[in-house]
Formats: sequence, structure tokens, C-alpha cells
Amino acid sequence: MGKRLVIAGAGSFGREVWQWSEHIAIENKSWDSVVFINDIDTSEKIAESQIDCPIISNIDDYTPLENDVVVCAVGNPIGKLNIVNRLKEKNVQFTNIIHPTVIIGSGVQLGIGIVLCPYTTVSVNAQLRDHVAVNICCTIGHDSKIGEGAVISAHCDITGFCEIDDGVFLGSGARLLPNSNVGSFATVGAGCVVLKEVEAYKTVVGVPARYI
Repeated sequence: MGKRLVIAGAGSFGREVWQWSEHIAIENKSWDSVVFINDIDTSEKIAESQIDCPIISNIDDYTPLENDVVVCAVGNPIGKLNIVNRLKEKNVQFTNIIHPTVIIGSGVQLGIGIVLCPYTTVSVNAQLRDHVAVNICCTIGHDSKIGEGAVISAHCDITGFCEIDDGVFLGSGARLLPNSNVGSFATVGAGCVVLKEVEAYKTVVGVPARYI
């Protein structure tokens, strides 16, 4: 029996992850089919998107098959890590979805459950921990570190030697100057420019970044 890719989350990001998984060459896939699991019935939206991929169950009722590989495709870090913890109790095998247009530099360290969307660049010696999601057209600079469950929205620019802790959310077009640090579960608003530091659990917006 071939492997099955199980996408946890059938919302907007889940549909995108399904699309990017379809772009991976057959010889580079470790699965033969794709299904969704989701706590909300979004089958109508799935059908509107012309995605031939069923929602087989909610998260808690999902029973992993021997050859299943799982990726969590949820755009909210807290919600994603909640689902990941529920799936860990089922001893699932997580996998990475890396679009073929992604550029990965020498010495990069990748965890498990990672999603790297089209035209993203991860530069030399960067580190991405488990369940990080990086949306389209992002750059992650050399020697930067991205914590578990972080969500990097489209067109973000993370420059060299930055540290992003667990559960951080970066809005579209956010930019971190070199050596910046963003604390756990902080939120950086769309278009925001971080000059140095964002405290844990805080939200910043604007240019330069300021707390709200």
C-alpha cells in the first residue's frame, strides 16, 4: 500500500498546501494520494476550488493508517500548535511540503512538518524548527533561526542573524533588520519593519515597529 498525505486543516491555507503538493514531481513524492482532516466542514469550499480531495474526518476522530504522512496547514500559530499536539498523541509521522521553486542554501537545518511555499529562499546556515510555515516569495537570511510553529506570511524579508521564537506570526510584507529578535507568540503586523526587538506575546505595527 502506498503512502497517503494527510493535510490537517482544510481552510484557505490547507487548499494552498494541497496545490503546492500537486506541483511536486512524482519521483519526489513519498505519497500516492491526498486527504484532508478538519474540525469544520469546508467541503463546499473544497469543491468550489475544484480540488478532488476528500475531508475524511475531524482531527480527534482521525485514525492514522500505517503509511500516512501528515502536515498541518493552519495559518494561526496557536491553532496550529494545538492541532499538532493532538496529532502527536496519535503518534503520526509528519512530513515536509517544499515547493520545487524553493531555494535552500548550504548548511540549512529543517525540522519536520514544515511548509515552504513557492519562490521562497532560505539562505545559508538558517535553522527552521518543526511546523514552520513560510508563504510565497519570502527570504530567510543567513544564520537566522525560526522557532517551532511560526507562520511567515507572503513577501516577508527576514535578514541575517535574526531570531524568531516559537509561535510567532509575521504579517504579509513584514521585514526584520539584521540581528532582530521576535519573542514567543508575538505578532508582527503586515508591512511592519522591526529594527531590533519585539517582546513575547506583544503586537507591533508600522514603520518602524511600535507596540499596540
